[in-house]
Amino acid sequence: MSMHEIESLVEMSVYCLHESQDDSLDRRSLFYSLYELQSNFDTGFTHFRVMDILVQRRFVYTFPITAHPSYAQHQAFLDNLAAHRKFSFIYTQPEAEWDAETNPIAGYAHFDQQQQQYILYCDAGSTLWEALVANGTLQGADATPPQLSDVFTMARIIAENAAQQQYRDLLASWYQLLPYMVMAAEQENEPIDHEGLKIILDLVVANDAIYEEGLPPVDELPEGGELGKFCEWWYAPAKGKMKTAAELDKDIDIDLDALPFTQEVEKTAGWYDNEVRNLLESIHHSINFMEDNGFNEDTQKSVEMRLLQGLEYARKGIELAPEEPGLLVNMGSLYMLAENFEEALACYNKALAIAPDNSYIHLNRAILFYQMEDLPLAIASFEKVLALEPDNEFAQQWLAQLKSNG
Repeated sequence: MSMHEIESLVEMSVYCLHESQDDSLDRRSLFYSLYELQSNFDTGFTHFRVMDILVQRRFVYTFPITAHPSYAQHQAFLDNLAAHRKFSFIYTQPEAEWDAETNPIAGYAHFDQQQQQYILYCDAGSTLWEALVANGTLQGADATPPQLSDVFTMARIIAENAAQQQYRDLLASWYQLLPYMVMAAEQENEPIDHEGLKIILDLVVANDAIYEEGLPPVDELPEGGELGKFCEWWYAPAKGKMKTAAELDKDIDIDLDALPFTQEVEKTAGWYDNEVRNLLESIHHSINFMEDNGFNEDTQKSVEMRLLQGLEYARKGIELAPEEPGLLVNMGSLYMLAENFEEALACYNKALAIAPDNSYIHLNRAILFYQMEDLPLAIASFEKVLALEPDNEFAQQWLAQLKSNG
């Protein structure tokens, strides 16, 4: 799995646990365990994607910068950070050079636009959290250390909740990650929860959450020994979707001359596009969750935060690749979910100017026109989709429904 996929797995897991109806969940400890897992990979710092949830569930605590336990000793340094309003990690010894062993990250600080204040953040269980517990700033349940779960217990809990929420993408992500965790556990001679893995695999299969993309080459799976037996069992339901290494290499053969932007820029624009897609998926999941379980104010606020973040990512991606229609379509979809229909239409129109025969863009415009209650234009757009893609069942069903209603 790529590092971006690990980041997305953690992010989706946070949303899933947040929206769980199980009041007995120790979400604070599960979030702690998720970010401990993420720290084993070379990923970015992703807390702010879900910061509203982390604060609400009391995994992250926020204070003015002046609440730092050593503010008096480091006032000039901390005030200078606040004056520049930039994100900064705060080390155990704030003014000393970072060192993973002797001077690790204790917390972090960032300027909050809404509060117009430079905020100090700390995670439960962190060095800064320990100092705030020691000086009495954090008390009661907030002073209780989070408990670290092993990866298999955590994955089982998340998978069970993902199955209840029909969160297939999250189940698929854990299905892809867990073999690597089994390999790591074997190398470190750590226990493996085979019963928990069986429960997870059953949930993955029951929810049809095995995706062809991301599966390893079938001819490169370990053979023999305990790891070989595990892989044979784990990947048995996926055998029909797995390819050989040669087939996968052929699939990813890219004609660089055909790309609309440079390889270096493509990676950056592609990263933003991937993040927007993940946010769109999680937003749709949350909306469907509220449709099934009733309106939830916290979930709605989380949706609104993700819409804003998605739009920010989409803008940055479009700046890097202005002629890439997929980025424009995704931005339009975000605007449509935010009910900013004029901006959504402008995005789809720009995308069509680049790719006028792209049926997916016409399909999105058709849905947008329906949302805008402009049925003639919706019908015309669905007809355009079918002219380009006659077998599109989704457009066929919509068009029949709209015409039958006059």
